[in-house]
Amino acid sequence: MTETDKIPATPERWLRGRAWQLRHLLLRAICCSAVAGVLIVIQARLLALGCHRVIMEREKAAALFPLAAGVALIVLVRGLLTLFAERQGAAASAVLKREVRSRLYRRLQSLGPAGTVGEEAAPLVETVSTAVEGLDGYLARFLPQAVLAAVVPFFMLLFVLGTEWRAGLVLLFSAPFIPLFMVLIAKGSEAIHRRQWEQLSRMAGYLLDLIQGLPDLRLFAAAKREAAEVARVSTAYRQATMAVLRVAFLSALTLEFFSAMGTAVVAVIIGFRLLAGALTLGDGLFILFLAPEFYLPLRNLGLSHHARMQALAAAERIFHLISLPEATGFDGILPLQPGPPSIRFHAVSFQYGGKRGGVTAVDLELPAGSITALAGGSGAGKSTLARLLVGLSRPESGRITVNGVDLADLSPAGWRARLTWIPQKPFFFSGTVRENLVLGCPAATEGEVAVALADAGATEFIDRLPLGLDTLLGDRGAGLSGGEQRRLALARAFLRQATLVVLDEPTAGLDAVNELLVGNAVRRLAVGRTVLVISHREETLRQVERVAVMSDGRIQGVMAAADFLDRASFPEAV
Repeated sequence: MTETDKIPATPERWLRGRAWQLRHLLLRAICCSAVAGVLIVIQARLLALGCHRVIMEREKAAALFPLAAGVALIVLVRGLLTLFAERQGAAASAVLKREVRSRLYRRLQSLGPAGTVGEEAAPLVETVSTAVEGLDGYLARFLPQAVLAAVVPFFMLLFVLGTEWRAGLVLLFSAPFIPLFMVLIAKGSEAIHRRQWEQLSRMAGYLLDLIQGLPDLRLFAAAKREAAEVARVSTAYRQATMAVLRVAFLSALTLEFFSAMGTAVVAVIIGFRLLAGALTLGDGLFILFLAPEFYLPLRNLGLSHHARMQALAAAERIFHLISLPEATGFDGILPLQPGPPSIRFHAVSFQYGGKRGGVTAVDLELPAGSITALAGGSGAGKSTLARLLVGLSRPESGRITVNGVDLADLSPAGWRARLTWIPQKPFFFSGTVRENLVLGCPAATEGEVAVALADAGATEFIDRLPLGLDTLLGDRGAGLSGGEQRRLALARAFLRQATLVVLDEPTAGLDAVNELLVGNAVRRLAVGRTVLVISHREETLRQVERVAVMSDGRIQGVMAAADFLDRASFPEAV
């Protein structure tokens, strides 16, 4: 599976395309099940022959030992074939889920922040986890059963017609009612399955927001009120799930009814033919043994059709993500010249799908080796401009040049190797401090690590940790304070030796001590580098050379930092 695969028009066609790529595994499962179906005919014939000999010919039990051994052997082989078929189906399903998850992951990476605007985190997680798991039934059960339902009953019908054509006609005309009602029920259940998935996604999003906001809920004494809302959302999901189960039980009842009625009519016909002496006991029992097995693949198909509906409901969400247009990336090949780069924005515009936070016709220069600040209110477009600079998004119009070369013409890998971006909330994963520190420079030596920690003012608190650099951090850097996380992120930037540094609110939310430590580290980091700082903190702005004021996505003016700080309108400007 590659990113260049042509995406079909519908989710089911997409699923069928994935199944076709795994046809070798599915064919093994189908062939094993088909052979097991053939063995059912032989087993029924042996059982009927044994009963005929005992009842009609009065043979002793010892004489039936070869027939009993044959039946036992067939049962054993059928069990092994069924086990192998299920394993092959499960293997195909596992490969599909692994490939789909990999493709979703690559697609989300390629889309970037701009491409996933409007997509909430919890539904995305549900898609990659629960929705992908929902594809299991389509490959492991529905597709093999669809083929078996078309092949095995037809094979059995040939034997029944050759033995007693009247019973064969009953099977022939009753069989279509099962798939017919299966399709009718399925048409009415599509909306129900879709509603269940929407309820699950909504509940996942709500629970994620609730967990992230637990401290605020406790502070505002809103925990009980939100608990009642959780109960309401859970009830809605329970009702949607019960609606799905009602449809599943109704489908099963319908299938069992028609198969039972068909078997009963066949039994009546066989009974009358036996009374008339037109049929031997062995042939009659053979047909009676085959009748339930004739309907079994059709019933299994009906039951697996519920799995198909669940898979299609999940595939709609997956299909939506993989069908999103690719974010326009950079495919240049030009290398970047050594030394701190000179950056210039030429009438750059970008919008997040019409949402607030974009930029319009931005003209801005970042001289090589300078430190420039972006100041402005929330939503002015400061972070958007920074993301455009580091290459997470591409301008819709205008261009960004680096040393006079269009950023789009530079090698993406080479450009990213020369920059470092420290967001307002640096990312730290569950692992040791050392693993998080050398994330961008895994080959760093102990000496380089020590120097980077010292430059970032992080040596002191690292030495206080129980295991130093080998201390385990929790998710999102749990175990470190906000100021310690900022300094560790700065140490990571020092270690990377980048020539362009982008800082997003490096001192926001810090106390005076941590603000001073982080500010001093930023000043050391700026030496010999081109730096862009997003900040509205006066102490941070005192360390920069120039300030560019943004408002409503536009640059309102660029001035010396000292002139900016002396303006009486400073509070309003930021």
